[in-house]
Amino acid sequence: MTPIKLCLDSRGSATMLMVFMVTVIMTVGLGFNWLVKEHLQASENLKNKAEAIVKARSAYDTLIYLLLRGRTMPREVVLSGTEDLTLVSTLPLDNAPVPLSDDITVRLQDSNGLISLATINTAAMQQLLQRVLSVDSASVPLASLQDWTDQDDLTRLNGAEASYYRSHRGLPPRNYALQYMDELGFVRGMTPEGYERLRPCLTMLPATGFNPNTAPDEVMMAFLDITEETLQSIKNFKAEHGVITEGALQLLTGRMMAKNRKMIYFKPSLFMDISVSAGQPKAMYTIKAGLSLRQNNIAPYSVLYWREE
Repeated sequence: MTPIKLCLDSRGSATMLMVFMVTVIMTVGLGFNWLVKEHLQASENLKNKAEAIVKARSAYDTLIYLLLRGRTMPREVVLSGTEDLTLVSTLPLDNAPVPLSDDITVRLQDSNGLISLATINTAAMQQLLQRVLSVDSASVPLASLQDWTDQDDLTRLNGAEASYYRSHRGLPPRNYALQYMDELGFVRGMTPEGYERLRPCLTMLPATGFNPNTAPDEVMMAFLDITEETLQSIKNFKAEHGVITEGALQLLTGRMMAKNRKMIYFKPSLFMDISVSAGQPKAMYTIKAGLSLRQNNIAPYSVLYWREE
């Protein structure tokens, strides 16, 4: 009887060992299969990203050529003689998306249509802060922004200087012009949510005046100090006639816009924020840059900042 029992025990152990070995082999095989798929997917993503980079860089160069060949109007750049490069006839300057090809989208924003952090219009900035942040008084973030960028340690009324920032934020103010727009989020009175709402209305590029033809609603209301009803009247006029002129604005608002003799109004500044994105429906690669189309003795244009995403 004993030999038979030993034989049965041996067979059972062999079966269990076989099952264990098969399980291990299947687990290793499945793991290897998953690893191969992950590597293939990573390679495909890298290939798509590389193609997107090449397409975006090529589209950026094409865009520069189109802008230099084009004619700048109050609300757009009119293209001519560029049919071999693109079927687009105009490039709007109000940040509207424009498809240059099936998977290339560009945006251009005239700095005169935004509020510049390089040349701050304090009255418009105060109106914008009150409207966008929904605060009763914009004096704290506005005065604090001025303290952040000036070169002294004298605190304005409702402002903040080095002593405040060292005790509350652990860093001193820059005491110089803003270098990055994200710095605005450090300023006293500014919340992360408020900064994100303000960001589409601001530019780091210089502004040479104000152009209502390229301004978003919030900026137009801030610069002109108008109601939403008047804003809608201006938008209806733009939709029907295309361009807002000084006479049209006076007719629609009942008053003239306060102006500075050194500034340019109702025209683009020739400073523009541009964006070139490659990939559809989701962008794989984006170039964001600040351009100056003001020609000089050295170059026909200048790149004031460059960022890749």
